[in-house]
Amino acid sequence: MKKIILLVIALMMVASVAFAQVTTANLKELKGTWGGIMSFQLGVTCPVTVVIQNDTVPVKASWTMEMIPDQLGTLLNVPTGTQKASGSNDEGKITTQGSLMWAGNKNFLEFFYKHGKLDGWFYLNGARGDLMLHKK
Repeated sequence: MKKIILLVIALMMVASVAFAQVTTANLKELKGTWGGIMSFQLGVTCPVTVVIQNDTVPVKASWTMEMIPDQLGTLLNVPTGTQKASGSNDEGKITTQGSLMWAGNKNFLEFFYKHGKLDGWFYLNGARGDLMLHKK
C-alpha cells in the first residue's frame, strides 16, 4: 500500500511539472505567433499558424491552415485546391484546468502550455484532431 501511495504522489508531481497553468500573469509569454502541425483523426495533417493577439482575457487569436489536402478541404467547406483557410475568435478564456480555450460555431480549440510549447486539441467542422505549436 505504501508503494502505491508513493507512486501516486510521484505521478502527481510529474503531471504538475508537465503542464504549466495558463494564468493572466503568463499570458504575456503566449502572445505572439506560433507555428506547427494540425493532425486530424482522418490521418491528414497540415501546417498551421496561430497568432495570439493580446495578453488579456478575452484572448483574441487568429489562425491560418496551409497546404490543405483535398479530402480535408471537403470537410472544412473550402474549395478543392485551396491552399489556405483562416479564422479568428475574440473570446478566448482561461479554463479552471489552466488551459487556454476558444469555442463557438460548433468549433473548439484548447491549448495547454508545456515546456514553451502549446499542445492542444480541436474540433473543427466535425473533425477532431490534435496540434502542437512552437513559438516563432
